[in-house]
Amino acid sequence: MKRAVKQGVTILLAGVAALAMAGCGKADKDYDVYFFNQKSEIAESLNDLAAEYEAETGKKVKVFTVGTTEGSETMRSELKSKQYPTLFSSNAIAFEEWKSAGYALGAEEISNGELKALYESVPDALKLQFQGDGNYGIPYNMEGYGLIADQQMLQEVLDTEDLESFTEDYKAAGYEEFQGMVTALDEFIKNGSAAEFTLNGNTYSTAGEKTELTQNLNGVFAVAGAEKWTYGNHFGNYPISTVYSNVYDVRESEPDKADNLKTPIMKSLEELDFLTRYTAGPDGAVSRGPQFINSTVTGYDQAVQTFAEGKAIFIKNGNWIYANVAKVDEEVADRLTMLPMKVNFSDEDIMVEGLDVEKMNRSIPEFVSQYYIVNAKATEEEQKAAEDFLLWLNTSETGQDYIVNKFAFVPFNAGEETTLENPLSNALITYKVADDLLANPFDAAPSSWGTECYGKYIMEQLFVNPEEWSEEELEEIAGECVDYWKSGMEEW
Repeated sequence: MKRAVKQGVTILLAGVAALAMAGCGKADKDYDVYFFNQKSEIAESLNDLAAEYEAETGKKVKVFTVGTTEGSETMRSELKSKQYPTLFSSNAIAFEEWKSAGYALGAEEISNGELKALYESVPDALKLQFQGDGNYGIPYNMEGYGLIADQQMLQEVLDTEDLESFTEDYKAAGYEEFQGMVTALDEFIKNGSAAEFTLNGNTYSTAGEKTELTQNLNGVFAVAGAEKWTYGNHFGNYPISTVYSNVYDVRESEPDKADNLKTPIMKSLEELDFLTRYTAGPDGAVSRGPQFINSTVTGYDQAVQTFAEGKAIFIKNGNWIYANVAKVDEEVADRLTMLPMKVNFSDEDIMVEGLDVEKMNRSIPEFVSQYYIVNAKATEEEQKAAEDFLLWLNTSETGQDYIVNKFAFVPFNAGEETTLENPLSNALITYKVADDLLANPFDAAPSSWGTECYGKYIMEQLFVNPEEWSEEELEEIAGECVDYWKSGMEEW
């Protein structure tokens, strides 16, 4: 009996001590929400936002920002501390660690009904999932890429003001029609004469003569041939998307699934062979060879400038290019539009359920760089405070103003009524509303695959070769890319 009483007293004292410690911990926290942010470019704006939130609600938000290079290590330490973040950020790959350790609150566990509805509104292609299931975060923003063009340039090249019809027919067109359009545009650039082409079964023609704007053209595409990442990453996402539905599919699949990449990779290289025959440069058309990978001719900044100066009709890039184009010519920047990249695949090449060539040809890849995540190990009170802040950030007038104007982000929940300064960001919203989205499974590719394998072969073997690339050479490169991918997966 004495032993039982002694045990009871010990348990009671332990409970009192725990409550005392919890009470002291709570007293030490002079904030309601602790937000750990890993997107350093919005650090200053986030601090201003926290001050606005406190002024409107009386609730204090502590913001801590760290660069992504050391972010994981610092956050690992912070999450284990007594004053842990109640709201934190992560990209889709690093998230696996936080979810496995039990730190991520899922949409089904969110207590705030309005915030839960916001979670449920995230498009499937943009959801933060774990092993392909669930939804654990709210996107910071949307980013995306495709073929970018100056709308006035298109109007004058095509001698039409009806770009809406052209855009709709372009989206519905197949790869062979796209090739016909490119050769017609090349004919116009070289000779200034009309050339017909067909999109979606409808006939178009280039203008019969050049204008003040179009006379500077010397190529159809501006290509950053000196930068492996521009085609090794984003262009490489297209063949990857035929086999893997998203980043989670890549991470959870067996290495042998990558064998299905070989044919799509070969076809993507064949497409690059075609596209790079029509490359614009700063001082004239650029042919494949040593100058094609010369940074003074085809570096990233130079390619953007070549496009912004009206020397190329298209550049494959993302909505983030707006600011760089504006530095060269603000008027051109404000006239930009984004079209889907056409793909040289057949339906037989596509392994992803629900995806076909038609959808790929009308869609653009959109992705999320970081997500807001509520800490599942925080107390109920702390979770509620974090949820309230997250809802306010994504739905209030003040929060939306910060996201759009201070952060310069594209809100994931933007609708048709949302109009942003960046026309390319508006284009992302249009594709999102129409559900013409591709995921970005490239983000889960084995380390350095895009630059040190796929991109490296393209740069060092193909871009320097002015001749048509042989099928044997492309098959060998595709095989090497598959082997590199599989060996990289085995290291996970």
